Amino acid sequence: MVYIVLYLVGGLLFVNGLFLLGIAANLAGVAAFNFLGGTMITVMALYIAGKDMYGAFGETVSNAVAATCLTFSIAYLMIALEGWSIVRGFEVKADFTALGWYCLPMSICLFFLFLGWLQIVGKKMPKVPQFAVLWLLWSICFFLFFLALAAKAPVGKFTGWFIIIVGFITCSYPALANFQAGKVGQW
Repeated sequence: MVYIVLYLVGGLLFVNGLFLLGIAANLAGVAAFNFLGGTMITVMALYIAGKDMYGAFGETVSNAVAATCLTFSIAYLMIALEGWSIVRGFEVKADFTALGWYCLPMSICLFFLFLGWLQIVGKKMPKVPQFAVLWLLWSICFFLFFLALAAKAPVGKFTGWFIIIVGFITCSYPALANFQAGKVGQW
């Protein structure tokens, strides 16, 4: 189930990166794609949390995976809803500032998950440096979203390229490798 989520996130990061770069300029289409992806990821995250609890890796890892999935799905749903308000021309125009502020604490939380996978904070998570790298990269993505959307720093183009590359390395590649071989293999 997690590889399906990664597959979807890889596609969403690619499209959102193209949007930040100004290449995918159809905001209504980007919003619709984020809504569909965010909704599907939310359903899968809740399924993972409910079904896998105490399962494969235990309560802590299942909760961390579900929480991370929900972190992303909420961001995608916020992009969709704010994007639609812009497209529809509501009286109060969205500017993605709320999404940027959401990304700041999420970046911090993802950074603590990075530390957890290295067992720097706590010992409940298994020590898996490869997963730590994923969480660190995602933490940086969310921090860049904060800088671009809430702090209005001129990092939009850099963020676009960064999330496209990170989306491929941390989401699309592991998902496709799993689909092809049944496992990701040695990193």
